[in-house]
Amino acid sequence: MVPEPTQPLTDKRQDSLHRLDHLTEPEVLILGGGVNGVGTFRDLALNGVSAVLIDTGDFCTGASSASSRMAHGGLRYLEGREFRLVAEAAQERNRLIRHARHLVRPLPFLVPVPGIAAGFGRSVGRFLGLCGDGGPLSLAALQGALGLYEFLGRGADALPRHTVTLRRDRFPDHLNRKVKAVVQFFDGQITNPEGLVFELLAEALAQGGHVAALNHADWTCDNGLFTIRDRFSGSERTIRPQVVVNATGSAIDHVNAALGGVTQYVRGVKGAHLVLDHPGLTSRISDRAFYFDDGSGRMVLALPLAENVLVGTTEVDVTDPQDRSVSDREIDYLLTAINSLFEDLTVTRNHVVSLTSGIRPLRRDDSGSATSASRDHVLETDRFDDTGQTVLSLVGGKWTTFRAFSEQAADRVLATLGRARQTSTAARDYPGAQPCNASSLAETHGLSANRAADLITRYGAIAGDVAAFCVALSENRPLHGIANCTTGEIEWLIRNRSAQTLEDILLRRTRLTQGRGISEDTVRDVAAVLQATLNRPEPDLDREIAAALRNPRIVGCRNIGQKAA
Repeated sequence: MVPEPTQPLTDKRQDSLHRLDHLTEPEVLILGGGVNGVGTFRDLALNGVSAVLIDTGDFCTGASSASSRMAHGGLRYLEGREFRLVAEAAQERNRLIRHARHLVRPLPFLVPVPGIAAGFGRSVGRFLGLCGDGGPLSLAALQGALGLYEFLGRGADALPRHTVTLRRDRFPDHLNRKVKAVVQFFDGQITNPEGLVFELLAEALAQGGHVAALNHADWTCDNGLFTIRDRFSGSERTIRPQVVVNATGSAIDHVNAALGGVTQYVRGVKGAHLVLDHPGLTSRISDRAFYFDDGSGRMVLALPLAENVLVGTTEVDVTDPQDRSVSDREIDYLLTAINSLFEDLTVTRNHVVSLTSGIRPLRRDDSGSATSASRDHVLETDRFDDTGQTVLSLVGGKWTTFRAFSEQAADRVLATLGRARQTSTAARDYPGAQPCNASSLAETHGLSANRAADLITRYGAIAGDVAAFCVALSENRPLHGIANCTTGEIEWLIRNRSAQTLEDILLRRTRLTQGRGISEDTVRDVAAVLQATLNRPEPDLDREIAAALRNPRIVGCRNIGQKAA
């Protein structure tokens, strides 16, 4: 029998495997566990639709875990006249700040402007569609754009208006001397985007036995019948859905080919970020972001990431949807850019403690550069065989607009099924957004004040579940070299957020790769918890440990001979 949603579960992934035994004919199969796939899964689950979500890798991989961690309207998209997208994104940013307040916060963005009017002509030319590329950033163009940007984000939850500083003695210390003005505006920062995806997933699964989600699952399709194979146990299930939602991001066209269709919907553009351990830069950035011109008219972002600084992003056209590499050229570009911001600070590869890399699944169009390509989203509907099975491809999109895109996808699915919407997510709080007091949490579970505060920072109101799980264990000690994360917390993440591999934990369930970087001893300690919880074969874990210690996304550049993989 499928457990009721109120029944406590010790292993959410195992529970989904049991549910799959009964979900042989779900209404919907979602392929892809990124933010758009999980958002659609949540929306359908809340509306009583039977749905299965599977991912051949882990949940929240690819572009969903390699974003700039911003909830933003897309200021620069105004230059390309994407007004509908910017308006939608600005309103969704406001919703995230309101309904995911434990993980999304307003953040001031400083824009150093090298010219008052220089570059204005090219910006206007692109705005009018007369030229493809923008020029150097100008104050005149930026102020005009910000006025429109703030108008599109207006409402009860509007962020503060932008300000302009022209006096150099009021600029940030040692800012590049070419800067003539500094503009401050507000957008949002998602402090833990992966955590938000796992909250969506848990909320969907809590709706009952009509939904199931499985990561690390291979699949094949034969005339509308899907065979799903758990990569670890080898067990197989077959399902025949009425609708297939292809939410595989950069792999959409490849997946459609496996379903029997030929499509060319996606332009894959890879983006990389550097996570920097540089105390001087962290202090200078402080609790604000810098959005600055790299000297060629292309904008680069540097924003606070706890005790680190995140710098990005690159834009490289790719054809392989599995390409997660970060080239030396990309690293050098980002280092050169950040070194142009302040005159007294030098950042080198030795400061890179980890990297992120993902492929944006942009809509294929006739745009020239990756920078100028549209960031809007679109739903594509196909039928590839005579089974009548509908395939809905979720093409494009931004992290900020995932809820709206998911709602649009769910509405299309509901219409296909002849079902009516019962519940909207527009004004719905995310699970961790309820108020949570650190003092009460510490007193209830016998935690230190610092430990309680750390848990609330990571999980919001869900911190109480994590704390209760940890204190009930016979052993719950700090990880080797990590004072604010315990073995019990790692076990909770394995059992409740379906982590199955070392990379799942290090890159998508925790922030252990940040700070000063992760040590080999910490990696081995996490692996020991994984082995004890899941009884994984030790030779498999030994290979994972070796791979992790060679992976620049985990250990950065300082520990692998200053070179990226």
